[in-house]
Amino acid sequence: MATKRNKRRHRGAAGKANADLTAHIQSLGLTGVAQYRAWCRDHGLNRALNKGWQERRREREIANRAIDAELAERELAHHIRELGLKSVADYTAWCRGHGVSTGARKSAAQRRKERDLAERLKSDAVLAKMKNHTRRPHETIRAICEGTLSEGELNRPHLQKIQRAFDLMGKDRKGRRTLLQLLLHAEKRGNFFDVKPALARLGPQDGNTYIEALGALARWHRHWLRDPTAWRPESHNARKQFGSLARHLLAKYEVPAFMDIAWFLSGEDEARPQQGWFVHVGMGSNIRKADIPLTLTKKMAHLFLESPPDYAICEAFRRGQILGLGGAEPLVRAVNATRLGSSFDREPFWGKVVHFFVNNPMLDPDEVGPIVDYIHHQKYVPREETINGEVVRLPPEQPNFSVKGRSVVKLLRQVEMWHRQLARQRRLPAKVWASSGFNALDWTETDRYGNQKDRWAITELVTAKELSDEGRKMHHCVGSYANNCKNGRTSIWSMQVTTPENETHRVMTIAVQNGSRSIAQARGKCNARPNGKTPNGRRRDFNKNYERYLRKSRHVLFLWREREGLSMSRGV
Repeated sequence: MATKRNKRRHRGAAGKANADLTAHIQSLGLTGVAQYRAWCRDHGLNRALNKGWQERRREREIANRAIDAELAERELAHHIRELGLKSVADYTAWCRGHGVSTGARKSAAQRRKERDLAERLKSDAVLAKMKNHTRRPHETIRAICEGTLSEGELNRPHLQKIQRAFDLMGKDRKGRRTLLQLLLHAEKRGNFFDVKPALARLGPQDGNTYIEALGALARWHRHWLRDPTAWRPESHNARKQFGSLARHLLAKYEVPAFMDIAWFLSGEDEARPQQGWFVHVGMGSNIRKADIPLTLTKKMAHLFLESPPDYAICEAFRRGQILGLGGAEPLVRAVNATRLGSSFDREPFWGKVVHFFVNNPMLDPDEVGPIVDYIHHQKYVPREETINGEVVRLPPEQPNFSVKGRSVVKLLRQVEMWHRQLARQRRLPAKVWASSGFNALDWTETDRYGNQKDRWAITELVTAKELSDEGRKMHHCVGSYANNCKNGRTSIWSMQVTTPENETHRVMTIAVQNGSRSIAQARGKCNARPNGKTPNGRRRDFNKNYERYLRKSRHVLFLWREREGLSMSRGV
């Protein structure tokens, strides 16, 4: 009996040894004993199968180093292709020729700088080639105007923008000649032929380049006061140069700097009226007599013209309106952070709401956003109910809502009850809508050595329950956007971060206007901005980790915005 037990124990030990060997071979990325022996021979190692744990650990280290080297080689090869090179030798020569380290192992930041350098060199080479081809840039502009350049020669972004500016002139021959004259002089005197967004707050949208803005100026050539060739820039800053040029052409009197934004907007329906206000003020006319979307007193008009240069024109109107009624700057910022800062739809009603805010100066500006969302939802957003299995569209909850004679305390109580009702929606059947079509973001932050740190994600919320959960955990009223999301006008996105310890935190909620491809709102907990401040300008007492994530969220939002081609509203 003892002999049988020893044999069974021996067979068990042999089975375990075989299993350990198989696991070890697989950990090396190999498939069988023959391949393992060959691998050992290639690396100068003992080809025996029965080895101690020290030898196997050393073999795994060798295999891991080989994998790391292969990954590094692949990353280097990919980086070389991105630079437009073909081999390591070409890359080494390129680095040496441009004063860059010739080492192969570099951080993500170093390689990003090299890619940026390559892009600049490529752009410079394209420009140099064009200059060599035409001898002078103005010959290229003339050729575009005359339509003598082929499509292959118009594959540069700035040439396409110039071509588009001429196309928008249509059959206006005088306008085309005027645009040609303006572009030729601007190329000689100004710094306007960069296709990057001219105004950072508008992002990479149509119209937001100096070339397109020059085209917009040319479409107002019938109102020009002076010859464009008489303009001389007094600054090297492109933004100041353009403002000077616009005033040279269209203004007898001083025009506030914030009104320059009118020339960089997309869409004639929005841009044309605001450009008309610029011309109106520049001719010395009273802004009150222009075709503006609200009624201003003399004091309001004066305060409008004194608005800071980073305001949009609609925001400046709100500023003049609120300060003229006796409101304060914190209320201006709070109102401009809502839908009222970018729209004057139904202004007869919303003007009374603004007056209501001014008449209640002790109202916390942090409450302005939730109140505006509540009023909009109650007065203008239709309801949907399921009756006998069919979805029936009903009128808004309170279509006759009015702020006249309304108590602030009672209104705040109603807003709070509405928020609670939105929170209870998570227990109701889910309301689901289609995705907006924008792509989510999945980005992993790395340190200077390429080691992975926090993982950031921006994902779309496509159910009422998800909106409700987001609003409850972030302490704001994003749940009110459900109907707008379902109708496709708005999409809501949640920015979250996952730490290396696999802890996930919500950082920011983002609202995107799908039609205009613009980020209308981006708020952290309690409607905080990335700097930690709420709409009234005060800072909230968040924990240090959340404040750190909130500061980084601005960069993550910028990455997503650049990838999806989204613009940014000022209140963001």
